[in-house]
Amino acid sequence: MNSSILYREYDWGSDEYGQALILRNRLLRRPLGLCLYDEVLSAEKDFLHFGAFQEGQLLATLLLVPEENGLYRMKQVAVEEAFQRQGIGLGLLQFCEAALWEKGAVGIVLHARKTAEPFYVKAGYVPTGEPFTEVGIPHQAMEKRWG
Repeated sequence: MNSSILYREYDWGSDEYGQALILRNRLLRRPLGLCLYDEVLSAEKDFLHFGAFQEGQLLATLLLVPEENGLYRMKQVAVEEAFQRQGIGLGLLQFCEAALWEKGAVGIVLHARKTAEPFYVKAGYVPTGEPFTEVGIPHQAMEKRWG
């Protein structure tokens, strides 16, 4: 893994958040014919925002939404195309898991795109339930619990 990558939390409404919106829209919404900016983003003020940075540039991002019973829901995971398959996404995931552990969380749940399911399985996430369609594409509910 690249030692020049810095993993950290960033604030809603910050410059980093603006970079994340651009990345999420380009990689996760535009390919589906959707626009992130058409969604209500004010709810994200209460989410946790994490990113992987290199020299101040956002390379990867994800959101964590507090749920009941000490769980967090992971959403909107995106890694710049030029930096995919280099361990940056996994590093970000592990950083977030450690941060949530420190906060007393018991695990993470998520809806993985079927194309990303192998990534999450490799990171220790377990499929739950049957595959389903969300935003017009196949997904799989998954979870990882440690508490």
